[in-house]
Amino acid sequence: MSAESPAATPELLAAYRAALYVVPVGPRVCRLRIGEPPPEPMRRWLAEHGPSGWLSAFNPGSRALPLLENLRRHQALFQRLRAEGFDALVGYASDPAGHWPDETSLLVPGIGRDRLNRLALDFGQVAFLALAPGEPPRMWLAHPEGPLPDPFGTEDG
Repeated sequence: MSAESPAATPELLAAYRAALYVVPVGPRVCRLRIGEPPPEPMRRWLAEHGPSGWLSAFNPGSRALPLLENLRRHQALFQRLRAEGFDALVGYASDPAGHWPDETSLLVPGIGRDRLNRLALDFGQVAFLALAPGEPPRMWLAHPEGPLPDPFGTEDG
């Protein structure tokens, strides 16, 4: 895996902000968008589990890889999280414009931004999402010196 920080262009970050982040929470499927309040089942889940993160190992640096390579990377991320004591719910990110295939992702309860940032860098990711009770999902850019708030977003970080 790579510790490089991939380029975060305004166009790429706009695509991330437009994506739909989908994950089952109990019997419900929750659809999340950056900067928008989460649905009620996710609000309850976050109240129970606390700050959480959304991370993928697919398509490092937003460069498309073959499905089997992406699945291998996803499994490596999942195993690493488990080895560090984290649970994870499997979800996916979907591009409503249809330019990118769905990307398998993980919703990780109880993980902090600094740990998410390190994992994002290790798996070649441009960004990750941080979720907290009472707040909309926020995008953070992976950076070697620490996570950076989305410079083109409307969130205050």
